Amino acid sequence: MSLCKPESINKFNPDLAILAMIYGRLDEERGIADSVISYANSACVNIFGDLRGQTIKSLLCEIAGSTEVMEGWVKDLELSGSLMIEGELKGRFVKYHSVLGEDNLKSDSRRGRFIQAAITDITESVILKERVYGTSEALKRVASAADEDTGKHVARINLYSEHLAELMGLDDQFVEDISRFAQLHDIGKIQVLDLIRKPDKLTDSEFEEVKKHTVYGAKIVEGLPGMEMAYNIALEHHERWDGSGYPEGKAGEEISIEGRIVALGDVFDALIFARAYKPSISPEKVFDIFKQGDGRVMPTHFDPRVHQCFLKRFDDFVDIARIS
Repeated sequence: MSLCKPESINKFNPDLAILAMIYGRLDEERGIADSVISYANSACVNIFGDLRGQTIKSLLCEIAGSTEVMEGWVKDLELSGSLMIEGELKGRFVKYHSVLGEDNLKSDSRRGRFIQAAITDITESVILKERVYGTSEALKRVASAADEDTGKHVARINLYSEHLAELMGLDDQFVEDISRFAQLHDIGKIQVLDLIRKPDKLTDSEFEEVKKHTVYGAKIVEGLPGMEMAYNIALEHHERWDGSGYPEGKAGEEISIEGRIVALGDVFDALIFARAYKPSISPEKVFDIFKQGDGRVMPTHFDPRVHQCFLKRFDDFVDIARIS
């Protein structure tokens, strides 16, 4: 159930309270924080107990875990008329969304402002997320144990990808997820380690086998609950915007946005750091390669939006590389 914007609320309707809901009239003299909850629907009572008689301040303080955070939330609610936060209530993880409204009743004596809130129990989703992220960390450790350089590389890819997603204005959940799952882009290399460690130049057939690390990586995480982004990243981080990549030759928006983001970060890291087959390249030269191309790396390989954000804040990524 979605709540209306404050300006569109006319009257609280408990019949619409599918989620755990609370309601209370605002005490204009004492302020929002000291207003008392006068209604709690059956869903709320069943999950969190009867909250009636409790002040908004005490409720938010319990969810926040501190008075200081609670006071900041109250200020946000006063300024915007709406508040959406997460925390803990009665031993459960919750999402709390409240709005301020004004009754539009004929009786002047009953007119006044009120607060209405939905409290969603998100305990199961939080636990699932922790398990998913834990799986990602475990897989990363497998790759790191197999190859130390890979471990350092994947840690940097997390940071590049997170920053790119933030610069692109993607939502908070996407930013958090890509900061955890980008590290799995090369997980499939554990199946071709002998070739990766080979001191001599790879034959054509050996190079084709190494390229299959994208498919091997996708198979490792395929079907794991919550790992859909990790699957896309593992499979698509060598695909190119112009369709010249592998393993499937996808082009443009056929490639997931997470695959497009990690693809750029992966190339940047490969250029700016030394590899067994090449020396490191100066930041100035790397910038020129991304902007103009050098034959092997071309601007057309990258999503134009991702590419533009990267070039605009190029120094940020150099700084990340230096401190990681």
